[in-house]
Amino acid sequence: MRDRRIELPTLIATSVVRGSQQGESHGGIYLINFAAQRVDQVVDWDTSDIDFTGRGWDRGLRGIAFFAGEIYIAASDELFVYDQDFKIQRSFRSTYLKHCHEIFQFNNHLYLTSTGHDSILAFDLEQQQFFWALHIGMENGNPRTDPAERTGRQHATNYI
Repeated sequence: MRDRRIELPTLIATSVVRGSQQGESHGGIYLINFAAQRVDQVVDWDTSDIDFTGRGWDRGLRGIAFFAGEIYIAASDELFVYDQDFKIQRSFRSTYLKHCHEIFQFNNHLYLTSTGHDSILAFDLEQQQFFWALHIGMENGNPRTDPAERTGRQHATNYI
């Protein structure tokens, strides 16, 4: 009779913790090893520049994607690139990325939601730069998705 063991995966997870004090952990990156039944925190999100003025605003890491052997993880206003040992290799900011809640990879692009600017931003994973955005708003009670139209505040597409 053959041995039918199932190899269990290791899962990478991020968390959002709303600590009340600067310097406390506000979540992190975890490796969940199902075979060993163990959880290891590989990154502790305890940065001192977290904005405490809003409910949850800058706290926590939200979203994971993989490209070319690297790990992309978003914080509120910054996209971090980690190697497979979870050492930061580089990061990217955009004026129009604020209160990022999710990321999604499609083909060689990464899409990031910016709830602070009611926008979706696109990041080219090969070129390593933000290249497109779409502002979503309301006008006269109807949805408006025209990123070229100017209003009293900047649209996410102004940096393109």
